[in-house]
Amino acid sequence: MRASLDSVLNYPDAISQVQVSRSGVLWLATIAAEDGRVTVRHRTWDGELTDLTPDANVRSRAMEYGGGAYSANREQLVYCDDRTRRVWLLDEDGTRRPLTPAESPYVYGGLHLSVANEFVLAVREDHSAKPEPRTELVTLSLEGEPSPGRVIATGADFYAGPTVVGSHVAWYQWNHPDMSWDTAEVWRAAIGDWWDAERLYGADGVSAQYPVALRDLEACAYVTDESGFWNWRVHHGNQWTVDSDCAGPTWVLTPPVAAVVGDTLLATVEYVDGKGMLSLWDVESGEVTHPLAGTTDVESIAAYRDCLYVVAEWADRPATLVELRADGGNQILAGPSGVADEFVAAPAAVWADGPAGRVHSWLYRPEVTNPPMIVLTHGGPTAMANASYNAATQFWVSRGFAVLDVNYSGSTGFGRQYRDRLRGRWGELDVADVAAAVREVTGQGLADPARVAITGGSAGGYTTLRSLTTTDVYAAGVSRYGIGYLPTLATDTHKAESRYLDGLVAPWPDGRDVYEERSPINHLDNLSTPMLVLQGRDDKVVPPAQAEQLAEAVRAKGLPLALVMFDGEGHGFRGMAARRQALEAQVSFLEQVFEMRHSSDVPVLEIENLAVDAG
Repeated sequence: MRASLDSVLNYPDAISQVQVSRSGVLWLATIAAEDGRVTVRHRTWDGELTDLTPDANVRSRAMEYGGGAYSANREQLVYCDDRTRRVWLLDEDGTRRPLTPAESPYVYGGLHLSVANEFVLAVREDHSAKPEPRTELVTLSLEGEPSPGRVIATGADFYAGPTVVGSHVAWYQWNHPDMSWDTAEVWRAAIGDWWDAERLYGADGVSAQYPVALRDLEACAYVTDESGFWNWRVHHGNQWTVDSDCAGPTWVLTPPVAAVVGDTLLATVEYVDGKGMLSLWDVESGEVTHPLAGTTDVESIAAYRDCLYVVAEWADRPATLVELRADGGNQILAGPSGVADEFVAAPAAVWADGPAGRVHSWLYRPEVTNPPMIVLTHGGPTAMANASYNAATQFWVSRGFAVLDVNYSGSTGFGRQYRDRLRGRWGELDVADVAAAVREVTGQGLADPARVAITGGSAGGYTTLRSLTTTDVYAAGVSRYGIGYLPTLATDTHKAESRYLDGLVAPWPDGRDVYEERSPINHLDNLSTPMLVLQGRDDKVVPPAQAEQLAEAVRAKGLPLALVMFDGEGHGFRGMAARRQALEAQVSFLEQVFEMRHSSDVPVLEIENLAVDAG
């Protein structure tokens, strides 16, 4: 059965960031019917469900991507409200009051509430500072008038993960030009003696992240990738060394995917062959167990008494919030209890031989012979294509397309060496890896090599455009606000990524020649495939003129072309009308260029230079 467009556009409320307090279980719910408003939902121990922030959009803007937008402790809750741009406290008596002033230059995230210490730890960005925002750690008092906060750590370019560890506060930090997955250090300072901070762990070329307080109140665990993988260790204690990543990169300021259970157990995520599973590590005996089978990823974990609360992702349905009891029983507290109606195909892992080593992908296939294939290039590029349920992927498979989601070099979840392969080679090795994955699949007869389309957005769109201008593997391309000119990305971006390309491409501006050479916009004469170009007119990352230049190059060569520009949309399409039009355009474009039967539920897209077979 073919999935409907609405199955993609009208997604269910998303579940993320579980926490637990004395009064019950909390999580963030992204409400599709309210244009993606995020709220804190609360389930009491007797099952009563409440929206604790009905008038707020619980979202942080720190590091642009946000994270750590709420924290619960005992009977209190603090949260960032994107509508007022303030941090608020919800007291146990139900009253609300702001902790930060209105109309300030500060942005907050990474919240950690400590009622015992009467403060909230937060990462604060001062956007009045020049030439870029100043990032610091602050405490926000739970008493008194709203305040910008008291600075407790400053001087590093970035801070993340503040948490109370006994009589100390621990965090991790890093500096330009590194990203946190290049080099990061774990620090701590005694509460009230902030300026006598000490580094717990740090080494050049090692990423140390995510401090967590153990049950022994002064003990701290964190991950480092000194072994080649993000593995957990106790400071001055045992290590869990395994050839698997047990954490992910810091793109947002959310708490670590880890929780302490009882006296000795640390619950975390462990990635094996691209799938994330829940793992329990006994920090004393070293024993590791896996109490929840069948997951594809673990988004967050919380613990209360002898129970674990896990936001688990699955291949055949959206994420669920699961309670795991010490006796082995479990129940779903939120999310679907069964297979999604739109589930069509399970992912199959595919490994291909790339020029720098083995390359991992997920392949989804329809039950047809020699299907056309859509190749996905994820963003980041330090991100990860996982096997979790995706309504858009299932939609395409239901309509007769195979889908190949590639974890090219640079992707996380496969260790430091896999991640570092892309250093200095973005726009080259990722392109070669994706081509190798396509050849592996088509070489096995699993898809039609003459009907392969490649698509991506933003950084993934860059890999797509580079692939179309440097290889002959693809029969069609779809660019969704793809990055066509690298110098623009190097000079006009936010602080968190302002030095990112130093490692991915070359130091700027000394390496400008490399940036120019690897910019797809400078090689449009090599295009040889039909193209669909989707672009927002208000995009500040990819100027609309680049999309128009790309379209003109395709048009000048007499190749099939459709250019769709969206008024009022920026870097990514958020409005329902734009999202629907973009999906309809992609369906009609691929059906026409691959000579497939027209879907009656989408309008026919007008494609320039498309030769129609009169027979």
